[in-house]
Amino acid sequence: MYAIVWLFPILFMIHDFEEIIFISAWREKYKHYIDTCMMKKVPFADFKSTASFSIGVEIIFLIISFSALFSIIFNNYYIWYGLFFATIAHFILAHFILTLKFKHYVPGIITAILFLPLSIYILYTATLIIGFSLTEILLSFVAGSLIVFAIYVFLHSVEKNFDNQLHKFSNK
Repeated sequence: MYAIVWLFPILFMIHDFEEIIFISAWREKYKHYIDTCMMKKVPFADFKSTASFSIGVEIIFLIISFSALFSIIFNNYYIWYGLFFATIAHFILAHFILTLKFKHYVPGIITAILFLPLSIYILYTATLIIGFSLTEILLSFVAGSLIVFAIYVFLHSVEKNFDNQLHKFSNK
């Protein structure tokens, strides 16, 4: 399980590197389409800057890494499993569906496509090794999804503050 657990932060960062690298150029390329798009949720509509987005990614990476470390130290995989499960749901809900609705490339879709089969296999293998029951899988998924939702709500609420702090730093 040790190697499997550490695959999660690695896959997360590779996926988020795609987003970090392409978001600004993507927004510039599709600016007109984004501005006229009639989608209820436009991809990265709340994006402020690459720097503030990167701070959010760093915070999530630390949370995922600490959950991996906690899992290994205490031989307790509920939180790790739930967070990983929620990440797979994120690949499907956020990236696949938004890309289909947007009808153009959306940053993160390439790694979501590449990592979805691998992530499902990792989760399947972990399930066999850990021996979770269906109830434990569902509870872990619900807990992980609630944690991820709370993290994203928090990060979106403070993202503007990240930009303000970076701006203050650059002016001093």
